Amino acid sequence: MDIERGNIEIVFQKIPYMYVIKSWLEMVDYCSYSKIEEDIYMRYSSDVFPCATDDERRNNYLFMCSQMKFQTDLWKNDISEDIGVFQLVFSVANKMLRLDGNEIKCKFDQLLRWREISLLMGQDFFTCAYLAYDDWKKGYNTQYFAWLPIIRSDNSRLHNILEQGVAENHFHLNGSTKIFELNWLCLMNHISSRNAEFKKITRTMQMQRNDSFDKRGIKEDFYTECLRAALYRGYLFFLIKENSYMFGTAEALIKKVENGISLREITSDIQNLIDMAGNLYGTKINGAVLDYALENEMMKYNDNVCRLLAGERKFLYCCYRCVLTGKFDRFQKNIFYAYLIMRTDFRGELIQSNKKIGFGNFSDYQDRKEFFIEGHKPYEDELVRLALNESLTKKNMLSLEARICPKNTSAKLIKNLKKYKRIVKSEPVNDGYDKLIYVLHFPKLFDRPFKDGVPRNNNVRKMAARQARSIVAMLDKNGEINQHIKGIDACSSEIACRPEVFGQIYRYLTAKRVKVENASRFHNCEDVQNLQMTYHVGEDFFDIIDGLRAIDEVLLFCNYRRGSRLGHALALGISPEKYYAMKGYKVALSKQILLDDIVWLYCRSGELGCSLDEKLKTNLIEKYTLLYKEIYENNVGNGSCPSIHEYYQSWKLRGDNPQCYRLEEKEFNAALETTELVYFDRFRFNPRVDNNLRRNKRYRDLYYYYHFNKKVREKGNEVTEFKVTKEYIKLVRIMQDKMIAELACKGIGIETNPSSNYLIGTIKKYEEHPILRFNSRKLKATNTGENLCVSINTDDQGVFDTLLENEYALMTLALKKATDDDMNALYDIEDIYEWSDYVRRMGIDQVFS
Repeated sequence: MDIERGNIEIVFQKIPYMYVIKSWLEMVDYCSYSKIEEDIYMRYSSDVFPCATDDERRNNYLFMCSQMKFQTDLWKNDISEDIGVFQLVFSVANKMLRLDGNEIKCKFDQLLRWREISLLMGQDFFTCAYLAYDDWKKGYNTQYFAWLPIIRSDNSRLHNILEQGVAENHFHLNGSTKIFELNWLCLMNHISSRNAEFKKITRTMQMQRNDSFDKRGIKEDFYTECLRAALYRGYLFFLIKENSYMFGTAEALIKKVENGISLREITSDIQNLIDMAGNLYGTKINGAVLDYALENEMMKYNDNVCRLLAGERKFLYCCYRCVLTGKFDRFQKNIFYAYLIMRTDFRGELIQSNKKIGFGNFSDYQDRKEFFIEGHKPYEDELVRLALNESLTKKNMLSLEARICPKNTSAKLIKNLKKYKRIVKSEPVNDGYDKLIYVLHFPKLFDRPFKDGVPRNNNVRKMAARQARSIVAMLDKNGEINQHIKGIDACSSEIACRPEVFGQIYRYLTAKRVKVENASRFHNCEDVQNLQMTYHVGEDFFDIIDGLRAIDEVLLFCNYRRGSRLGHALALGISPEKYYAMKGYKVALSKQILLDDIVWLYCRSGELGCSLDEKLKTNLIEKYTLLYKEIYENNVGNGSCPSIHEYYQSWKLRGDNPQCYRLEEKEFNAALETTELVYFDRFRFNPRVDNNLRRNKRYRDLYYYYHFNKKVREKGNEVTEFKVTKEYIKLVRIMQDKMIAELACKGIGIETNPSSNYLIGTIKKYEEHPILRFNSRKLKATNTGENLCVSINTDDQGVFDTLLENEYALMTLALKKATDDDMNALYDIEDIYEWSDYVRRMGIDQVFS
């Protein structure tokens, strides 16, 4: 663990802000900007340094105390020596950042470390501190604060490669804006009447403070905490502006709270203070003041895509500068320290910075990304503006593939798309909108309890069918927007529902011939196109084999074709040896999933030409027989156990609409030969499966029981444990290799998202990312036919606090630092840059045209 990073995490994230407040109220300096008592540090350091002994953590504390003291080699003589905890921030920022013209950049060799520490606190936390010190040192006053949402590295060679053109092929629109910043600004400017929003926040993301204050009797709820932050922000802002009247008003409110008045009781007073600040200083954007700290005079230098970020940045910059110069007294430094803690606390509830893995954790973050801006239209527009325009205005961005959810009616979908068009075209860049394409993605949802006559995941099937029809209705209007609609996707947790749920939807939509008004930018084409396909799959799974089966189901059930893509597909490339070692060589999953995985592994491995170890073969058959009897034979009594191959044939039917299997045999056979009058129903049977399998009554019955038998469903949902053997792990690796080769042969590409996969998945280092297994050409010798077409993307760049350029840079630096067991460099630096350029070009090749 990086000791400096860990100490900043303790001081600005782990230690409760109420300790700072309590310290000045009791006039006992045990936790303030200038002094952190050892017992408080030790209480919160065990979570940050879990592998350190008490003595080691005590040494870390002493190291922190020495860093908090005045450092003559870092500071000018005319800077205040009373810096305290802020010195930790200045020191780290000075080591990692540098100024290049108006642009703050991260030193390339520090980028991985910067990624770790800035994810916790936010980049502005450090960039504003760095700029404040650099300006004071040079006697300069910065006017420009609307820099990039995420800063770049100073690797000019990599930038020159990327300047040749990049494509962003996996970009969730609503998750790709500055989520924390927009929610925070909306809250800091509209703090009243927020009970409904705060009731949605269960505070499960950051667990360190839930019970911190019970013994002291000072515990505040989350809303009250943010009320306090809004009051402190106004107080410091008016102090900086030297507005004595407004400053006095804010100071009087703080004294009321110190004397026991509840913050909830003065909510309207705090809001009035904010409104007055907006009237006095704030600039109007589309008729509204979005942040009082974004002053009218600032727009001369900051009127660009990132304008809304400039106000808070200047506020932080000015506060840091006041700390440096001694303009803030001890009380005001503590106010600023408490504000930074509260700001970081709120950020941790919206940006995925905790240490949990898995898609469920990510989903919790994703669900709350717009809680505090919903219903505030100007901020909703800025959400889109920051997400799309910041990327589209870059000259090297050749294509931006934005993922959006379809609506239940074509009118609502068209309304949304027109809004995006208006916002994008508001920028003075002529070709920005031409670079934008949309992929409409269907969210996966968890199944509802069993109901007679209702198949698995019927809630998703019905919703997706409505949305698919609304898409077709929109496309039939033959508007200009059609040229921007390029594909479909299924997103969210794949554990919630399997690819079988979307088979009919995919076949229906990708058969649709879409009329377009203008030709593509990349190819000359006719005025008709088909929607392309991608699918979030192999990202989250109970077992690698479960993830591999899901990938295979996408290919089979969704009628995949050359040029289609898979999103993430981690199961295809992660190390099975490391994965199962991390799991303790045991996995827990439902009996139905385990049964299906065993059947698929046994039969599919044979189809792919894998050789099964005889012991493993016997174990798989025994496990299959036991599970089949538990789930099916004991509950439906349909005769003897079918062979594992017969069950596998029944599994192939799952891409069909399950309602068909409720028909009597005569009606069912007639349906196989009939062309349905309703166009959607023509795709209820998967054309890649032979009808002879459907005519087999035993296969049909197995599929019927899978969906419609209550006892089968209940027994199949029971969770069991499966022990993994070395023979099993060896077969998993062989299956991965075989499937990679098969996908390469079929021309299926992979959209990789390094930071997303690092935070959600099980990889521990960027150099362990599966992209290197998918395609390591240019880095080392590879066999013919084993390299997939891959791209690097950001996924939800707002949730993961990243940038496309930095995804390339993080992979480049990780490869540069990668070593073998003897600590020798694994890759030559020239090969690394060649690989980066190669991946960049493949990303452009992947663009849906």
